[in-house]
Amino acid sequence: MSIKRYSTFGKKCNCNSNAIHIPKKAKKKLTSTKKGLLGILAIVFIFLAIALLFNIPFLSLGLEDREKKIDNQKLDKSSVEANSQIVLAGSDAAHNESEFERGLKDITEDLEKINIREEQPADGELKLRYQQKEKNIRVISGQLKAGETLYQYLVKNDISPAEVLRLQEKVHSVVDISYLNIGTKFAVHCDDDGEIVQFDYQPNQLDAYQIKIPSTEMANIEVTKDEIFREIVCFEGEIETSLYQSMLDYCNSGQLAVQLAEIFAWDIDFLTECQPGDTFKLIVEKLYRGDFYRWGDILAAVYEGEMLSIHTAILFEDSSGNANYYNENGKALQKAFLRAPLNYKYISSHYTESRYHPILRIYRPHLAIDYAAPTGTPVVSIGAGTVISRYYDQGGYGNYVEIKHPNGYVTAYGHLSKFAQGLHVGLRVEQGEVIGYVGATGLATGPHLDFSISKDGNRFNFLELDMPPASSVAAEYLDDFTMVKENYLSILDKNI
Repeated sequence: MSIKRYSTFGKKCNCNSNAIHIPKKAKKKLTSTKKGLLGILAIVFIFLAIALLFNIPFLSLGLEDREKKIDNQKLDKSSVEANSQIVLAGSDAAHNESEFERGLKDITEDLEKINIREEQPADGELKLRYQQKEKNIRVISGQLKAGETLYQYLVKNDISPAEVLRLQEKVHSVVDISYLNIGTKFAVHCDDDGEIVQFDYQPNQLDAYQIKIPSTEMANIEVTKDEIFREIVCFEGEIETSLYQSMLDYCNSGQLAVQLAEIFAWDIDFLTECQPGDTFKLIVEKLYRGDFYRWGDILAAVYEGEMLSIHTAILFEDSSGNANYYNENGKALQKAFLRAPLNYKYISSHYTESRYHPILRIYRPHLAIDYAAPTGTPVVSIGAGTVISRYYDQGGYGNYVEIKHPNGYVTAYGHLSKFAQGLHVGLRVEQGEVIGYVGATGLATGPHLDFSISKDGNRFNFLELDMPPASSVAAEYLDDFTMVKENYLSILDKNI
């Protein structure tokens, strides 16, 4: 049985006899009822979809807090699409994109925007990240050569003169970079702005310093030094040809020979009194930094020879900071005068009341000692004093210097090739300070030093002078000295 559609435009429809006739008013009522039910059903489905989408109780329009909204955006898209289809299935108003679909799309986009904003760092965090960004550091390193200054080297490597002067001012309390020795190794660390942030320098193979330069003018510099390890070494040796050669043979160091000679310089003349068969014992520091080492201070020494008997040296520093070498009785080895004013080859002429002069060819007194040495050999003052004469002597001494010492002593040095730079009358000189250089000026047949000494205006034989010690251990430190002395001597006896 077929039912013909009813025309709503008022035209009559020809129906066959079997057709069911529905009154016009009834038809209108049915249509209105149908539309009402579909509308109600659509509203119900919309509320259901909203409830499912926002995870809220049924028929409750209250919104959860912001955190639940953010969690809801993680719902599976398939669930949202399924709910949309259920709603659309109950609605006659099927369009290409319904208002409900547009609403869902808007909600989803809003949630995505919220998520994006949550992932963005706050302004403070962005600023912190910027502040923590490290600057690039450029390192300029090198080693000073003869005739070269650090200023010239850095300016040549694109460091501004003003920055070099700033560095010099900052580190002046530690090192004067304008007077670095030849061979000094250095490294300058600069940032992107050309500002020096650190200066490293190594004046020798053992010592290495790092100086951090602050960015502000008021801040202090930070100075660190590479750690140096200290070892105590004991050894002994025997003289075969010379002290210097023996030190090379036993410890590969001519430096220790010089140190030992300086310690006993007031009691032993190693140029003339050192003999084969003499023996020595030493306690000495050995200083390390990495693989490199050098010898430090001699802490104790014993030298014994047939001509010299036994000489002992103990290094002792009291609580006030005074350090010196003493013998076993606590008397300082350092004397008022050195045993000789230079390193000489031999004595060419001794002190005598009558000597044949090789140039004048007459006999006359020679109240001095002639030390033969090569031209240019440094001549030092044998003791502390004041220069009272510096001139060229026409009587035969050539370049001549006189120094006045305490207790009425005066020493004189003649035939010098030249005077020490800056030497003048009235200058205070210390024991061992260079005053001139060996020469042959005046009446001289070859390079040598004419040296004489007088007391209260009377000359005497310097080699016969019994030199008193410069000082001794103070009474309040004698117990401490005795403990140090016994410790060192017991080490020498047990370990050698």
